[in-house]
Amino acid sequence: MSVILVGGGSAQLSEPAAVRDLYTSPTFVRRRDRAETSGVPWFVVSGRWGLLAPDDFLAPYSFSFKEQSVNYRRAWGRFVAEQLCVVSSVGRGDVVEICAAAGYATALTAPIQYLGAQVVHRPDVGASDPGDEPIRPG
Repeated sequence: MSVILVGGGSAQLSEPAAVRDLYTSPTFVRRRDRAETSGVPWFVVSGRWGLLAPDDFLAPYSFSFKEQSVNYRRAWGRFVAEQLCVVSSVGRGDVVEICAAAGYATALTAPIQYLGAQVVHRPDVGASDPGDEPIRPG
């Protein structure tokens, strides 16, 4: 199984919404649209809440992942990898594509690789090349 993880962001609606709609930056919208059309399961990663399903309902919040300590970010990466194990069967031979800022990718890479999955970081997806090819279901 392959999975796409899309980073959330600080640009959000002013009222509670489904996670897929809560984040409003153009980069998030392009990444979300790409993930939705890929045919691959996808999730949003939030520095505050961890792994979120697109249909989870969430209120807007203010939180800066990059302002958190190294220990927080490491623990967060392990937490998200554990959440991923609960909601999917990611393991050896699978690909986890991270479409998020470098801080998220740094925190997530080792814990996801520990599960046996390959990690592909695509920070530029949605930023300047919305036509980038997504991973396909295997």
